[in-house]
Amino acid sequence: MQGPYFPEGERGVFHTDARQSPTLPSRYYHDPQIHQRELENIFHKSWCYVGHESQLPDPGDYQVDKIADQCIFLVRGQDSEIRAFFNVCQHRGHELLKDKGSRKKHVVCPYHAWTYGLDGKLIQAPHTEQLLDFDPAQFSLKPVAVASCAGLLFANLDATAVEFEQDYPDLAQTFSLHFPNFDRFGTAFQLDYDIAANWKVVVDNFSEGYHIPVAHKKLSQVLDSGTGKCARLEKRFAFFETRSKAGFEGLELEPGTPYLSWTLWPNTCMLSLPGCENLFVIRMATNGPGRCLERIDLLSVNGEVSPPLEALKTLFTDQFNAEDIAIVQSVQRGLESLAYDQGRYVADNTDSWYSESGLHRFHQLILESLSD
Repeated sequence: MQGPYFPEGERGVFHTDARQSPTLPSRYYHDPQIHQRELENIFHKSWCYVGHESQLPDPGDYQVDKIADQCIFLVRGQDSEIRAFFNVCQHRGHELLKDKGSRKKHVVCPYHAWTYGLDGKLIQAPHTEQLLDFDPAQFSLKPVAVASCAGLLFANLDATAVEFEQDYPDLAQTFSLHFPNFDRFGTAFQLDYDIAANWKVVVDNFSEGYHIPVAHKKLSQVLDSGTGKCARLEKRFAFFETRSKAGFEGLELEPGTPYLSWTLWPNTCMLSLPGCENLFVIRMATNGPGRCLERIDLLSVNGEVSPPLEALKTLFTDQFNAEDIAIVQSVQRGLESLAYDQGRYVADNTDSWYSESGLHRFHQLILESLSD
C-alpha cells in the first residue's frame, strides 16, 4: 500500500518525526482545492460532533446541523431513539427543517407536503396514486449514521463508516473516570462564533500548550503546567490532564484540582476547567478555506447554571476564548502573507505540556486523509 503524500515547502518536506519536520506549507490553510479535498476526504468520512442528547429531550424534538457543506437534522423518534438524516426531501430536494423545534409525529416538506415519519419513511406523497412503478419505500429519507458516546452525539456521512467505538476506543471511560455524574450532564449554555481563520488553525491552537504562558496570562495562573501529561493517546483522540494552582481572585481554587482536555479527530476539542463539574465541547466547523464556525456546548450536571459554572463561562468567553480568537485570526493573516510558508514543530519525546507533538500528529492525519 502506498504511503501518504508528504508535501514540500520552503523549509523542506514534512517528516514523520516531529523533531525534524517543518510544519504544513501555508497553502494548506487557504488553498480552495485543498479545502475541497478536505470536505470530501475528511468531513464526509469522519465522526463529527453534532450535539448532546439533552438537546433532544422528548420524542419529536429535532435540531438542524451542518457537517461541513452538508445539511442534516437529528430527531428523537417516538421510540426515544435519536436518528439523523440528510435534510433534503426525496421529491425535489427542498430542505425539510430549519433551526430546532418539535414535529411530534411527522416531518412535512414545505414545498409539496411529502410527509415522512420520524424514522425517515415516506408515509404520504399527495397525488402520486396514478404514477407507474412508484414505490414509497424507495423514497425514504437518506440516513446519516449517528453514535452516542456517554450522551455526546456524533454523526458520520459515510455509509461505510466503521463503528464509532472502533475509531475512539474507550473514549467514554475518560469521561466516567473523571466525572462521577457524567450520565446526568446536560446543556447549560450554547455559544457560537464566526471566526476569520481556517478550521485547522483553531484546532492547531488547541492542540498545544506551548503558547499558554505567553498568550494566556490568566490561564497560566490557574494551570500547573509542570504536572501536565498525556493520559490517553489513540490515533483519533488524545486525552491530556494537569492540575490547578490556587487560581486568582474570582476563581479561587484548591491546588491540585484536575484540568482536563481532549482533542478528537477531526474538529472537536473539549476541556474541563477546575472549579466544578463541567465540560466545554468545542467544534470547529469549516466555512470555506479562510473561515470557520466555532460552536461551544457547555455541559454541567443536569444542565444547571451554578455560580462557579457562571464564573467559568464568563472567564472562558471574555478572556480565554477571546484571546484565542485574536490569535488564530492573526495566524490566518500571517499564513496568507508572502513572507511565510513553513515553520518548525517544537516537540519532544515525552508529549510534555510545551510539546507540539500533538499538533504534528494532527497534521499527519490530515495528510494521510488527503492521500486516500
